[in-house]
Amino acid sequence: MALCLGMVLTSVPARAATVGETIGIGLYYGETAMPSANLENEIGSGYYMGYIDEAGAFFSVAYTGKTKISMLKTQNMYLKDGKYSDEKSDGAAVIGCFHLQVGAGYASYEEALTAAAQYPGAFPAWVNGIYSVRMGSYATRAAAEEAKAASPIYVDVAETSAYGINVLETKTDAILFQFDGGERMPFVVQPGLDESVKAATWFKGNRYYGRFRYERRDGNDLTVTNLIEMDDYINCVISQEMSEGWPLEALKAQAVCARTYAESCRSKHKKDGFDLCATVHCQAYPGMGRTGENTAAAALGTSGLHAWYGGELAETVYFSSDGGATENSENVWSKAIPYLRGKTDPYEAAVADKIPNYHWSKSFTKAELAELLRSKGYQCGDIVDFRVSAFSDNGNAHTITFTDSAGKHYSFSKEKAKLLLGLRSMRYSVSGGGQYYVDDGGAALGSMNGAYAIGANGTVAQVGTGSMPYIITAGGTEQLAVAGDSFTVTGTGWGHNVGMSQWGAYAMATQGKSFEEILKFYYTGIELH
Repeated sequence: MALCLGMVLTSVPARAATVGETIGIGLYYGETAMPSANLENEIGSGYYMGYIDEAGAFFSVAYTGKTKISMLKTQNMYLKDGKYSDEKSDGAAVIGCFHLQVGAGYASYEEALTAAAQYPGAFPAWVNGIYSVRMGSYATRAAAEEAKAASPIYVDVAETSAYGINVLETKTDAILFQFDGGERMPFVVQPGLDESVKAATWFKGNRYYGRFRYERRDGNDLTVTNLIEMDDYINCVISQEMSEGWPLEALKAQAVCARTYAESCRSKHKKDGFDLCATVHCQAYPGMGRTGENTAAAALGTSGLHAWYGGELAETVYFSSDGGATENSENVWSKAIPYLRGKTDPYEAAVADKIPNYHWSKSFTKAELAELLRSKGYQCGDIVDFRVSAFSDNGNAHTITFTDSAGKHYSFSKEKAKLLLGLRSMRYSVSGGGQYYVDDGGAALGSMNGAYAIGANGTVAQVGTGSMPYIITAGGTEQLAVAGDSFTVTGTGWGHNVGMSQWGAYAMATQGKSFEEILKFYYTGIELH
């Protein structure tokens, strides 16, 4: 990464980032925006402070050797028991938004810092490109005016704007530096004064690479964004999706998926001022806590690689395990996507004993099913039957049907069926509801699924296809073929079954398959470049 000089900083060089090399991840924003935010060095010490210009280059306008700093909005803030708050409390020290300005127009941060050292409690400020020296911290203009009148030197009262940021040494009320770039120039902190060391920084209990941007959108609390190099971000993301100890080729496959998603969704949070968020709404990103040599190698080993189809970035969706087969996208959601084709998975079963809860089951009483449907707004009677009424070509449950005591059917398909019952995957079957006796009671079936009967006209058809089966009793009465009180759903796998199975990738990697082979198995017809 190239170096450039800060706009007004003459003695300390500032690094410049090239457009596209970094990605902005929103850590706190909207309702979670913060009145204050702390940083603490873990690897590398001190911080550069400045802004990023329209070309994506970082310019340093100040620096500090302190290892623990806090960024506060320049409204009245209060310090009590080492914690900052924008709510006043008894005994709290005030960090006010009014100051006394001693001088302005300094050529560099060093000049302003030297001038500030001449006055007790003074600090350098950078406001829209101009350095000044300010001192004192007052909650009201009246208090600042009173201090001005009592000052032995010439001073002016200075008030901060709705976009200003104060930098303090954490747990103190002493301002180290004040920044105000207005609405269009948010404050950026780059950890680590020694650029020969890859800095890592603590924030809210997690460790992060990269810079931090603090933006007071519409003059409100701090929106905190982590500006991180793409490969570092991918390293962190894949460490959340797969274990660092997994085979390298599986981690590489996950890295390409995560990078492709990140690149294709860069505008997802444009309205919030960053690219992606740090939650599962985008990709889970709690920093670098689970990273290791393997995840870093996977990110670097696939650097710049994306999955493409038809000249466009592919939608590289993935999930935990498929239970034996993936599924066509239109059989789970709505749109048919040519590279998201379901297929039988011959690999995953080889590691089934390693997969948590690979085999699962869930039981429902008839009363529970009736209550569930009624809670969703369906005015059903007592449930007498529940079954998988349609399977996909890949053997996954496509449609489930409930039948009530009045013979009315309630059917649910695709992902809606799985979510309705809170199932782990869509690869399952249903049994129960009692036993169905055939051949004069000589045999019994636990379910009508797969059963066939000869009709009055001599044709053979699957029992219950499209409707509930009926029986003729010994007395000649026709009635629904129902007995028992509960049903059991038995299945395998976990997830939506579209795209790449992560445990399938694990299995393929243990069998010597490359990350390219893994990706091209699960995503039909894609290209990697």
